[in-house]
Amino acid sequence: MKKRRFSAPAAVGRGHRLLRGSFADGLAGFSFPGFWQVNKTPLLLAAAVLAVIVLVALWIFRRRRREVFPEILAEAPAVPATPAAVDLDMGLTQVETQPAVESRPTPSPGIHGKIEVLIGSQQISSYLITDNPLLVGRDPAQSLVVIQEPIVSKLHCQIFARAGKVFVKDLNSTNGVYLNEEKIDERELNDEDVVFLGKKGTVKIIYHK
Repeated sequence: MKKRRFSAPAAVGRGHRLLRGSFADGLAGFSFPGFWQVNKTPLLLAAAVLAVIVLVALWIFRRRRREVFPEILAEAPAVPATPAAVDLDMGLTQVETQPAVESRPTPSPGIHGKIEVLIGSQQISSYLITDNPLLVGRDPAQSLVVIQEPIVSKLHCQIFARAGKVFVKDLNSTNGVYLNEEKIDERELNDEDVVFLGKKGTVKIIYHK
């Protein structure tokens, strides 16, 4: 009895041809939109899981990198040192106390007596005589001692101190300056002297030392 012999290479070749035909038929019938509609939910879940894995991996990588290379960390902005604080070698901070500045009062001008201004027999004002001249007149813009009387010029006279003495000076007034009824241009004043503005004697200035 004769045995039937089988050819192995022929069987393998037929198997390959069948496999290729099945794969080609599968590719020909494949549709991406249809595949997406059928597998949409699993694909979205897989994409979400992959995104989470990538984010976690990036976070772990950055954290390990900071632990290995701490110099890459952003340094906090340095606070400028103030003059009131001085760092000591022991790591402490000592606050410097500013030396107290002794306040000195502004020297007041010297006082050389005072004057009284009278119109008739009525006193209307009084002024201290200091190192600053007292300008007497009818115009408030020019005079410190303002006397609103027709006999008084806009800028009539000045009373001032010089070398510890007090003087009165006529400033080219219309009606003149009289000291003890004598017309003067400039004269030193003594205690209780009476200065008249104009000859009529209605406006007078009494000096008190």
